[in-house]
Amino acid sequence: MPFISSRDPLWQQILANTPHDVYHLPGFAAIEAGLLNGEAIAWFHQEQGNTFLIPLVSRTINGGQEFRDLVSPYGYSGMLTLKNIDADEASHALSLFNKEAAANGYVSSFLRLNPLLNSWQLPQTEAWRQWFHGGTVSVMLETDIEVLRRSYSENHRRNLSALSKLQYTTRVNQWQHLPDFMEAYRQTMNRRNAHPYYYFPETYFQMLRNLLGENLMLISVYDAEGKWTAGGLFTRFGDVMQYHLGATRDEYLSHSPSKLMLDRAIVEGKQNGSQILHLGGGLGGSTTDGLFRFKKGFALKYHPYTSLRFIHLPSVYEKLRAALGKGYNRNTYFPEYRVVIEE
Repeated sequence: MPFISSRDPLWQQILANTPHDVYHLPGFAAIEAGLLNGEAIAWFHQEQGNTFLIPLVSRTINGGQEFRDLVSPYGYSGMLTLKNIDADEASHALSLFNKEAAANGYVSSFLRLNPLLNSWQLPQTEAWRQWFHGGTVSVMLETDIEVLRRSYSENHRRNLSALSKLQYTTRVNQWQHLPDFMEAYRQTMNRRNAHPYYYFPETYFQMLRNLLGENLMLISVYDAEGKWTAGGLFTRFGDVMQYHLGATRDEYLSHSPSKLMLDRAIVEGKQNGSQILHLGGGLGGSTTDGLFRFKKGFALKYHPYTSLRFIHLPSVYEKLRAALGKGYNRNTYFPEYRVVIEE
C-alpha cells in the first residue's frame, strides 16, 4: 500500500535510516491530525535504492465520509528522501503520488515543501501547481559568533545593547515557566489577529514536549527583576535546529526581548553542534511583514519556500467548489471548497 498510518513500524524504520527533522515524525503528524480532526498518514515509495516519504493528514470534507483530502502537517515536512534528488526525479515521484492519491479516492492535496530539503523548481504539469510563497532564513552556525553578531541588523544590535544595559537575561529549559510561554503565545496570536488554528490548546505544548523530549528546547528571557518576558520553542534534529514558536508578553514589547532569545538560540545551536538554525519566514511565507524582517535581521541566508497544489479528482473537486456558490470561489485559496470551513 502506498499510504501507511502513523502507527506503521515502517515509518520509524524509514526515519532510522534517513536524516530527518521534527516535521517528519509520525508523532508530529499525529498531533497535527488531532488539531484537524483527521488521520496521520504518509505516502511511501521505494525505487532504485531510494525511499520517499510524504507525511500527511487525511481529512474528511464538509464533515462527511464520502470524500477526503490531504494536507501537510504544520511546518515544513515536504518530501523526505534517503538520497538527494533533482527536480526531474522529484517530478517522477510526485507524479506517482498524484496517481496513487487519486486511486485511493483523495480529492486534492496541499503539500508544504521543506525549504532546506526540497528546493526544486519543478516543471509545470497538469498534476500540480507549484506556488512560491516567499522565503525563509537561516543562520549558518559554523560562522564565528562574533562575526555573526556583527552581521545582525543595526536595529537588532541596538536593541540587544539596550537589553544588556537593562540587565535582561536568558535561561534554557526552565520548563516550570511553560505556562508563562503559553500565556504570552496567546497574547502574541491576539496581536497578530491570527487564524483560529494557531491558538493551540495547552495540550498541544505538553504533547510536543512528551514527543520530543531532549530534542525540544525552551529559551526564556527575564527582566532585571526575574520576571518572564519572552521565549521560544526550538527543535533539534541532526545538523538542523528549528525555531518552532515564539512569544512575547504585551507589556514588554517595547524592549524587544525576543531578540535576546534568538541571540541565545544561536549560541546554544553552536554549542550543541548544529550547523543551521532555521528561523522560518513571515506569516504565510511573506517576505515583507514584520515577522520576516525580524528574522532576517539575524541572518542573510535565504531559502525559497514553495507549496504544491494537487487536484487528484478534478470532477469531484469542481462539484465541491460549485456547491459553495460564486461568492466563495477564490483561486488564491486552496482547496477552494474549504474556504467556508477554515475561515
